[in-house]
Amino acid sequence: MTLILRGRRFGFSLEETCPWLLIHETRGTSAQLRALVGLADRQLAQLRRQRDGVETAVAELQSLRDRAAASGDPV
Repeated sequence: MTLILRGRRFGFSLEETCPWLLIHETRGTSAQLRALVGLADRQLAQLRRQRDGVETAVAELQSLRDRAAASGDPV
């Protein structure tokens, strides 16, 4: 169950988490481990893109908020 919850936290679907379960149960074959590395690399890239988008949105909203606060006029 821990592996499933960890996979969900990382943004993996249950279907994508199955290879993790198999690796955990069997200690993994080289092919399973390579598949897991590839899956993790793709998910890491996706999470980094999402993080960059969130950081951009936070910076833009902070800037808007700061300008509004400095002007004294409600936005």
